Amino acid sequence: MTKTETISEYERERLENIRQNQEMLRSLNLATTPTVQTTKVVNKGRAKPRTTRRGKENKQTKDTDEDSRKQNTDDDDNDSDYGTSTNSKRRTVPAVATRRSKRLRGENALEEVTQVEKQAIETGDFSGLLQTGEEKFGSTTDAIKVNGHYSGWVETGVMQRLGIQGTATEAWESEGGGKFSFKDPLGTGKKVSKKMAGNQSVAKFVASKLLRKNPNSYFYRHTEPGVEQWTGDWTDEEKEVFLNVAKKFGCGDKWGLFSTYIPHRVGYQCSNYYRQYVIPAGWIIDDNYRIDSAGNAVYVGNHRRSAR
Repeated sequence: MTKTETISEYERERLENIRQNQEMLRSLNLATTPTVQTTKVVNKGRAKPRTTRRGKENKQTKDTDEDSRKQNTDDDDNDSDYGTSTNSKRRTVPAVATRRSKRLRGENALEEVTQVEKQAIETGDFSGLLQTGEEKFGSTTDAIKVNGHYSGWVETGVMQRLGIQGTATEAWESEGGGKFSFKDPLGTGKKVSKKMAGNQSVAKFVASKLLRKNPNSYFYRHTEPGVEQWTGDWTDEEKEVFLNVAKKFGCGDKWGLFSTYIPHRVGYQCSNYYRQYVIPAGWIIDDNYRIDSAGNAVYVGNHRRSAR
């Protein structure tokens, strides 16, 4: 990795903010010292003492009741149910701190500024914070190597079932053709409006109209008609299919077409899975990505900047 490569301004600000927060915590003695909360015990279930009013009571019984009533009344002054307490002796019991901060538990936080990051902030040289996949996982890894591009088309079975043409050009022209633009993604010569989309987003509405004309756009947001879209964790079988398709056709763009090989998943799910799991795990090496000091994938393809 060359020193001309640098992290984004956002990443630089994030690291600086973390460092400043740590200094503030240390100045407050919160960085490594666990805190213990105390909780006042309030006996809300205790009833007020009952007073016996009988015409004739012996003096001893009345005195006993008066003493008991006075003692209970004093105790009740400690309970917020019956007014503000004037008694300074309150019973307290330790309670577990409800805040889940790792710093308060005396553990290392996930977003601690490492020594390397601290040095980078001080020197302004962030080149060491981003590593290529080979630098991170080693050149001898069995990872699949791609150039960031998908070279395939719609999965054969899906293409035959839905009557999709064999190439992108044939598909577009067979469904009316026209000039594509962001204002006119359907190629009809008419601008797509929010009113046309109804309750769904414009992007999803447009994609729904392009099943056979622009399959990449359609499958980026939709599964094959009649097939349920899954959410949540990916299965081992889906992971295996993902890696096999990447090994055969490459990956990194045209995620809608890529997703046709993985039933129940759409293009943006494949894209997110790629960035959040596949690249950080080292299963695929893509030079358009770097791994930062936190282990996250950072895209540096067409947005790569030189150090100023």
